[in-house]
Amino acid sequence: MMSQRFKNQKELFEYVWANRPHVSEISGKPLLYPNHPKFHWQFAHILAKGCYKGYALNENNIMLMLPEEHERQESYEIFQEKKEELKRAYYADKNIKH
Repeated sequence: MMSQRFKNQKELFEYVWANRPHVSEISGKPLLYPNHPKFHWQFAHILAKGCYKGYALNENNIMLMLPEEHERQESYEIFQEKKEELKRAYYADKNIKH
């Protein structure tokens, strides 16, 4: 799974924001504006950053969603589907690299 190279999470979030529609991938509702205090809560890592360090700065590992959806992200079927897809890609990438 190809990904841009980012130095930090801020760069990653800026890239995602610039290249995706500003609507929740869960509900389709409009996202909060960039100066909102909870703006960064809208960038949900699908695979946990700590467990999948190689995907921590991978734009494919980010779903845009509202903060209240982020708090319940594991309960959404679309989130679970993307999580399983990313896990398969993650382990396939690891097998290729070793």
